[in-house]
Amino acid sequence: MRIPCIALAMGCSSPSPSAPVDALDASVTTPDASPPAPVRIAFVQHPTGESKHIYITEVDASGKGSNPTRLTGDADDETFVTWSPDGKRLVYERANAGAAIYIINSDGSGEQRLSPSPGLDVSPSWSPDGSQIVYARLQAMPQPDQPPPMTDLRIMNADGTGDHLVLANLVLGIEPRWSSQDLIVFMSYADAPGLNIYTVDLNGAGLHELTNVAGANNAEPVWSHDGAHISFGSDREGNDKLNIFKMDADGGNVEQLTRFDVPFEAGDTSWSSDDKKLAFEWDVDGMKQSDPNAVAEVWTVNADGTGAVTTSISCSDVDCSPRFQP
Repeated sequence: MRIPCIALAMGCSSPSPSAPVDALDASVTTPDASPPAPVRIAFVQHPTGESKHIYITEVDASGKGSNPTRLTGDADDETFVTWSPDGKRLVYERANAGAAIYIINSDGSGEQRLSPSPGLDVSPSWSPDGSQIVYARLQAMPQPDQPPPMTDLRIMNADGTGDHLVLANLVLGIEPRWSSQDLIVFMSYADAPGLNIYTVDLNGAGLHELTNVAGANNAEPVWSHDGAHISFGSDREGNDKLNIFKMDADGGNVEQLTRFDVPFEAGDTSWSSDDKKLAFEWDVDGMKQSDPNAVAEVWTVNADGTGAVTTSISCSDVDCSPRFQP
């Protein structure tokens, strides 16, 4: 949470020992024992002496990462990456002439700016059909020791046209995500001083607060692909702990998925295409994933909270953004 600043079962009867070989059912085949193909995860890395850039790594069935490949190489920070639903493009935020939304093909070609220049557009993500992008527009740049800026939630077509307002004048209402049920989830300081999670209809109506734990921050909400659950990071345990939770789409049935203790932290999630796993950022002494010098890695965990494992791929502690390719 970045606080702004096979088993395969086959029911086959065994043949009688006296049965000739050619009498066996030729339709019974041996299952393919080959391992599943690796999945790909996009993430943000901060190479020493450089800006932040977007990388893609392969992750095998054991959770081990390999072959991290740099996708972007501009002089500006490139963060908050998200795959298109068809897995062919990515949308991200780039610190160029303010803050702007860009799209790029998964092979690194076709980079295109969608925001005006200069701009203050941040934290984009895709509509379920990949035709539109939801994002937040800052009314001013955040400043140290100042109240968080006001923001608007907006939607535009994937080519930058058709830009329109969804919800105005939120206290740092950012990181909107569009569900398969046509709801937008986002986080905001609307109930300051803590961050909380909200949903709203595409037309800006039906605003609902999903989290409200006294003294806690609940942030970085992400929909499961079926729209039934939301994963998020929270420090609700107290004692500077930061872990991953999930809840139903209406905020009910909150379940803790990771149980790291200080100095280890977990947050910033994404769901695998089958909703069986989550990728997340793990770090050491990250000050709730706000220390750019902290050690951070991409990890995965089963959606029931079991099987947390590191990919051994390092990432940026601030804006790691590990995202499963659909």
